[in-house]
Amino acid sequence: MITESLFLVAYLILLPIAFMFPYGGALAYEWLQYMPPYDVYNANGLGNFSLIMGGVALLLWAGRDKKVMPKPVGLLVIFILYAIWVNLTQITSIVTVGDGGAALWDRAYKMLIFTIALSFMARTQQRIEAFLWVVCLAIGNFVIIGAIKTILSGGGGNTVVGAGGNILGERVSFAIAVTTIIPLIRYLRDHSTIIKLTRRVRIGLDIYTVACVLATVGSQARTGFVCLGVLGIFYFIKSKRKLPVLLALPVLAGLIYLVAPAGYFDRMNTISSHTDESSQGRIDSWMWGFDFATKHPIMGGGFHSFLLHQTGTIEHPMYLEAHNIFFETMADHGFVGLGLLVLLLFGTILNCQALSKRARKVPELAWAASLGTMLQLAMWTFIAGSQLLHTAVQSTPYEIAALSLAARAIVERRLAAEPKTTVNLDPKPAPRRVAASIGSRAPAPAVAAYGRRS
Repeated sequence: MITESLFLVAYLILLPIAFMFPYGGALAYEWLQYMPPYDVYNANGLGNFSLIMGGVALLLWAGRDKKVMPKPVGLLVIFILYAIWVNLTQITSIVTVGDGGAALWDRAYKMLIFTIALSFMARTQQRIEAFLWVVCLAIGNFVIIGAIKTILSGGGGNTVVGAGGNILGERVSFAIAVTTIIPLIRYLRDHSTIIKLTRRVRIGLDIYTVACVLATVGSQARTGFVCLGVLGIFYFIKSKRKLPVLLALPVLAGLIYLVAPAGYFDRMNTISSHTDESSQGRIDSWMWGFDFATKHPIMGGGFHSFLLHQTGTIEHPMYLEAHNIFFETMADHGFVGLGLLVLLLFGTILNCQALSKRARKVPELAWAASLGTMLQLAMWTFIAGSQLLHTAVQSTPYEIAALSLAARAIVERRLAAEPKTTVNLDPKPAPRRVAASIGSRAPAPAVAAYGRRS
């Protein structure tokens, strides 16, 4: 009752802010997505708080806020086409089991609308930074608790997770999200402007980074181990200070060894094995998904097509899970949907690379160059983990895509404001100009002296 009352007070304070400042409402909506009121604050049966907040923010932004086109436009078009396509495939869905994928579709279309709008709304460095702080702090509520549980008891797949009411309530999704935000935490540690970067703030963000590693270990998800490995490799490659990274890696490895529960490393050793039941189940899912997609190559089957693979008994039906976002997208939305998703994810990586390269041309855009690198690391980490993820309806990659589009637009506007330097493209000056130039010069001292003697 106390937490519910406190939440209502905070919500009633935030709602007027959304009317005055639509982007503030968007940040509140993002907070509620990671910390669902009915699960975190016990605010049950009082209405859909996040939908109201998000609706107010989007409507007021569309009506009165300044609009800035994200860059590049081609990647934005792919983003929009993907959002349209997954809604079209749901209209033609052939899934009739259970809710027919309606729950996934409901989550997907809201998330896609919000992230596309985010690419327009986050039109300044401070807005991008505010969004990163909200995401990192919201997930941090579960990370800190998870890290403590890992240190005290070794964690566990049912305890070191996020809120049950959102995607982080499942340990694999939680491990991927936690590792993905590590590069974003490092960006805030170096370039925060909203919160002053005092020594205590930097130390706090360093501790938060270590807590993310511990919480990932505590989830005991093999996917988290893969994500940490990929992140470590790419972070080392991209880092300008490779020696500190090399020194930090053994320290983190030793810390993992000390807090990891019994049998943790035995479980991690089965990642490359195809003989255990879990690995064989993933392979069976992928084979079924590909076969289903070849039979429905254009539209797929609609959200949650893997429900059509029924096993078990009538009393206790079971079905395969995709365990891979690309195979899931292939089955749900056909090869067209898969192609759009691949273009969006890898197009975002290329956009982040271009963002960093172009931002380095202006010293004051150093923050954008760093952001591009860290968003790229975050996307690679997510893609690595997504090979074992059971659902593609997770907001992380789409938020990364939206932020890259918004940041690139900021950089392009700043570069367009740079004064253009004129360059003489004619390597051989005209003879008349040469003659005039020579004629305008004073005579050489030797010539002048000779003329006086004569």
